[in-house]
Amino acid sequence: MKAGTIIKMADGRMATVVYNSLVGVGIKWGEHHLSQDDLDAILAGNGNTITPGCPEGYEWEPDALLRDPKLTELLGMPCVGEDYETQSVPK
Repeated sequence: MKAGTIIKMADGRMATVVYNSLVGVGIKWGEHHLSQDDLDAILAGNGNTITPGCPEGYEWEPDALLRDPKLTELLGMPCVGEDYETQSVPK
């Protein structure tokens, strides 16, 4: 899923995709309309936004992952399931 995609979770919460890798899809709560510079910065990174090494104060560090909630403890970050609807996708 492309960074900047806005999704609506089954419980009604809105989120923005800020990370997509083998670990999963990382989201930031709320609707964030990313600029092209933001998207370029996300894509220029090494994908390491949830383990030690993420730059301190990195604006687009995910709040949660779209993964099975049972994986929360294993991955060390909230996993909120995969029940969502895509609201918009950046060009």
